Amino acid sequence: MPSSEQSELLATPWYGFLPPFSPIFPHFIPRKSIRTISTVTCREHHLKCDRMVPKCTRCVRAGRECKLGFKFKPSKDTFPRDQRWPKPARKLTYVDETRGLVGGSPLENTSLYELHIGENYARDPESASSSITPPAIPSPRDHIRSVNQPVERNDKTSSSSEGTPTAEFRRRRGLSDSKPSARCEMYSLQVGNNAHVPSRGDNLSPDFHTFSRLPLESTTEARLFLHYIQKLAICLDLCDPQRHFELIVPERAANCDTLLNAILAIAALHLSHTTDFDKYTSLEYHNRSIEGLKSSRISDENVFAAIIILRMLEEMDVPTTGKDGYRHLLGVQKFGDHYMEPGTLRAASFWVGLRQEIYIAVITQRKVKLNLEHFVVDRSFDPTDDYTWSNRAVVLLADVLNFCFGDHASPPDRWRALAERCKKWSITRPQSFNPFYFCPRTARTPFPEIWYSSSCHIIGIQHHILAQLFLTQFDPSIPKVGPNRRAANEKRTSRIENLVRELCGIGVWNQWTPPSMFTACMGIAMFGDQFMVRSDQDALIEILRKTERDHARPTAAIQAQLQKDWGWNAENSE
Repeated sequence: MPSSEQSELLATPWYGFLPPFSPIFPHFIPRKSIRTISTVTCREHHLKCDRMVPKCTRCVRAGRECKLGFKFKPSKDTFPRDQRWPKPARKLTYVDETRGLVGGSPLENTSLYELHIGENYARDPESASSSITPPAIPSPRDHIRSVNQPVERNDKTSSSSEGTPTAEFRRRRGLSDSKPSARCEMYSLQVGNNAHVPSRGDNLSPDFHTFSRLPLESTTEARLFLHYIQKLAICLDLCDPQRHFELIVPERAANCDTLLNAILAIAALHLSHTTDFDKYTSLEYHNRSIEGLKSSRISDENVFAAIIILRMLEEMDVPTTGKDGYRHLLGVQKFGDHYMEPGTLRAASFWVGLRQEIYIAVITQRKVKLNLEHFVVDRSFDPTDDYTWSNRAVVLLADVLNFCFGDHASPPDRWRALAERCKKWSITRPQSFNPFYFCPRTARTPFPEIWYSSSCHIIGIQHHILAQLFLTQFDPSIPKVGPNRRAANEKRTSRIENLVRELCGIGVWNQWTPPSMFTACMGIAMFGDQFMVRSDQDALIEILRKTERDHARPTAAIQAQLQKDWGWNAENSE
């Protein structure tokens, strides 16, 4: 009788003795290294899986959990002939949920329809419908006139003072003549109960119309609409090659009141902070947009885009309200938990929402609360386009912030892994991230001159610098006590100062993209107190003041705190 070891040896198939890549059969892969069914993660995202074990290649590259799939055989049992089956309702409604069916979008399919069985349904009581009812949704391109040529009407729609709506303008839009005292309170996102609202993959909200709101009837609204496209959309489309917020969102706003009011609200607020535009106009549009959000569908990507815009408005509105309530940030977090596909408006909104969440996490020194395990999140270093590389830097900063401000102390191995990722990003990134002009700082200039030609490269490099700053500050290898503590702290402070100078140099010399200044302010807020030379302090304060004056981003609280840390208040009192 053979022993147990011999029996196991005899039971092993011949290919079990070959290495994964045998020189005898170079293209042979043993069966035991391949699953018989795709992983759950790949099947959920409708992606082809190579079924490798212990993890498939896609999950390894994306840095996410690879869930094992199980294969179930159907039952061979049959139902008896006298089986009684329940009868379906006489009136059934089948809704097409094909992804990306949006009327009027130049990048997506425009078919939009519903199937109604056993019932004649008409969207308009005066119109009849057949069993297959395709609503005629005109493309916004058929209605939009050039925003550079606003519609002029016989009756005056604007006052003699440019930028201030008149009573006729308010009456035409249904705005109240009385000045609002405050913005609406936090909204609650609900699932609508209108069964006949058309669907386009993401269920549309009740305020989605089959007719276009464009062209606008008011000259003032046209100016606000144009101001958003020319001045504000660039702040949102930093890492988006398709520029959804500049090109797609304005067209979607033609059929979505919530989105249109959000656009007009943020444009009015930005103008009120940078010019003498009426500040109450923004409140009116903001409140109307909030009313639309109260009955919105959580799956509508138009609503997600509106919340992103309103969150940007909320960041600008701190000087008016006196505090940041983070109300719309909760909506961003709620929408960010849903599935999304790359290249869609929802995915573009997710990346903007992640940068907004990072901004609050830095200022308040807390973890990033947005879900970072989406399929669109890429933590690999494989060759790809520059926009993906910038988003990888954003995700890296979010992971670093979660390490620094986590609920529990993170092990040093986690710091070393993040530092290695930071170094690897810098080594493997494309050469296109190098500036086209660089001039080192001199005794007269506190920051180096660094010129870029793409906002995508600016945001990627600046977020990578912020990640290095936080890793340097939270370096666990620096001794807390002992003779080497002072030297280690001086070395750390010197590195932080150099990184902040580089961060500010990118912001100062690339002001054509305002977010470069916003990101520089984040670094100043966290590490500006380590600058002890008065000329450097003056330069940092000037960046904060210019950001608030030219771009409507509040920095007064940061200025006051830094001046207190530097002892300016004591000098002024003397």
